[in-house]
Amino acid sequence: MYSNFSQTDWVTPFGLIFILATFVAWYWARRNASSVDVDPSHVDLIVPLTIVAGIFGGTVLAWLMPMDHMVAGEAMNHGPRVRLFGMLGTGAIGLFIYSRIAGLAFSRMLDVFALPTLAGLATHRVGCFLAGCCWGDIAGAAEVGDLAAQVQTTSILQGVGGLVQYPPGSLPFDQHVALGLIGQGAPASLPVYPVQLYEAALLVAMILVLSRVRWRRAPRGTLAVLAIFSYALLRFVIEYLRADGHLVMGNLTVTQLQCIVLALIILSLPRLRGRLAMRGA
Repeated sequence: MYSNFSQTDWVTPFGLIFILATFVAWYWARRNASSVDVDPSHVDLIVPLTIVAGIFGGTVLAWLMPMDHMVAGEAMNHGPRVRLFGMLGTGAIGLFIYSRIAGLAFSRMLDVFALPTLAGLATHRVGCFLAGCCWGDIAGAAEVGDLAAQVQTTSILQGVGGLVQYPPGSLPFDQHVALGLIGQGAPASLPVYPVQLYEAALLVAMILVLSRVRWRRAPRGTLAVLAIFSYALLRFVIEYLRADGHLVMGNLTVTQLQCIVLALIILSLPRLRGRLAMRGA
């Protein structure tokens, strides 16, 4: 199990799975494009452009939220990371700009990439599990004081099996050391929930359900809206089982606040479209 990143390691399981996730999304998006009479070469150009734009946007969003770097209060700051919603949002902006330049329907292109993006994310979460990032809550009771809501899971899951421990040098291990739960010489972290695999499994289930939507016959953007709303709900719940998200409002993380905003935007779309239609009339 690969525990962390090192400047001397050029090839890592995390990196290989990220590449695999990219190709999974790329291949599926090409097939979707062909099925709606869009030249797949557009996908070949869009994917690398949106990845670069997304990484830039996700990193900038992380810089704007310094408190979100704290995973053990003031005792540990893991530094900036690429925030998923910042990455997806900036990638969507890149897709919009490309669609306008190429004369493509942006809403249809969102449909083309909706399920492939979820499939790529599900694959990517396996890499997160191997790398020890995006880790889960501590299983069982632990004296963590004010950070209990962040790093200790709900009592409902107490006793659930399938736990994992990470080796020295991993982010979960360093967090538990910073919290004083284990010593620096401990052989491994405390048992945590493999929340990355939970999310991957739920994403696969979501894809199976959404794949039954006849999006090619539905109004453009329907599948994309369903995918965004579904993932926002899934991620909101999953955040309660993750230990790497600093609580910024009550028991809510930055990501959960972003999920709420996304869900509200999706729910307001029908009303917004109705107002625009009335003005156009």
